[in-house]
Amino acid sequence: MNGKALMLIVSVSVAAAAAVGLPAQAALRPASAHATRRAALVTTMIKVTTYNSSFHLSAKTAPRGVVIFKVTNAASFRHDFSINGHTTRVLKTGQSATLRVTFLKPGHYVYKDTLDHHAQFGDVGGFTIT
Repeated sequence: MNGKALMLIVSVSVAAAAAVGLPAQAALRPASAHATRRAALVTTMIKVTTYNSSFHLSAKTAPRGVVIFKVTNAASFRHDFSINGHTTRVLKTGQSATLRVTFLKPGHYVYKDTLDHHAQFGDVGGFTIT
């Protein structure tokens, strides 16, 4: 390919990018892996209800991305909800809290109540990211 043909291709590419409102530099560089990965993330809402010896989740799986856990304590004892290093505040009967967790890798994640010995009495389970 000669120099004139290459210059024409670059000029047409820059003109096309300008026509759609993109800066010329953006048209010539590839998207970063980080930006591409972030764009693919979805947000899923999961309702969690705590009882004295169990959690009830509206779903036990979600796609990779951001999961928002809306936690409500219906139990007569205080509880919290913990998953993947994120924990709600301690909830009294009738209180709610929201926990936003980003899951970048598919897999099985354990959720539990971190208070006293609640997990050994059944306040523990598994959540799957696909």
